[in-house]
Amino acid sequence: MITVKDLQKDFCEKGLIERLRRLLLENREKWPTTDLYLTHPILKSKKCTNEFKQIVLKFIESKQLEEICGLVNSATSTLLTYVLVGGSLGSELVGNTTNWILAQRLEDDGWHWKPKSKLPKGARGEAWSTAAVFATLKAVNGADPKYLDNIVAFLSKDWIANRWGGFSEVTLIYLGVGGIGTRYSMVRDAASLLRESQLPNGAWKGYSDRTAEGGLFRTCVVLNGLTAVDLQLSDKVVLRGLEFARSNIDRITEAKWGGILIQGLCNLSSALLRLKLIE
Repeated sequence: MITVKDLQKDFCEKGLIERLRRLLLENREKWPTTDLYLTHPILKSKKCTNEFKQIVLKFIESKQLEEICGLVNSATSTLLTYVLVGGSLGSELVGNTTNWILAQRLEDDGWHWKPKSKLPKGARGEAWSTAAVFATLKAVNGADPKYLDNIVAFLSKDWIANRWGGFSEVTLIYLGVGGIGTRYSMVRDAASLLRESQLPNGAWKGYSDRTAEGGLFRTCVVLNGLTAVDLQLSDKVVLRGLEFARSNIDRITEAKWGGILIQGLCNLSSALLRLKLIE
């Protein structure tokens, strides 16, 4: 099996953060607010410049509330990014967007990615979107502890009833951002299910039949989710997943704007930063 030093050397040589930064800067006029999380690995990197932070900050501050609040995941992605670039928690942008998010809560105490006005009566919340709201409210101090506990209770019930709708890896990412780790049984159970579903080649089945024998994009997302809730390099599941990603690294670094693998590049970079394999 490949060593940690080998992984660190190979991933560092590929310049994943720089590749992601270039893609974003080359397409800055096309950034959708829903995808502002693509900037997060760069913003968390030790090599992030103040110039890049200012570009992201000015982009967010140039948006009207209607643009930010078109979708719940647009609002959460915008606020999480705004916090990372040092935006003011006391700003109108944070206050108005937070209030809009709170107003989208559904009858079952969860959130859907669509706004309430676009959903039928009795619509159910989705785990990944609800977890994104949880992480956002924690980041902007937008709710009291009891309110946040109710969100966790919804997620716990939804895990039992629906297994988070089949998107447990995305839900884990946001729970990790919100500080919810393996001390919670739902997180342990979700991580265990992902561990058990890893394929012999180190990958995870993709989101389509075409990638049933190993989806590169989903593998990067799963690695992000597992490391977000504190799985480490000492875990063989993580190492095997990284080996699969490493064996396909050229496909990731050749990601194009608008393609699915830019999401893979972002998710893999986030996992590698947490594991201290890149800076």
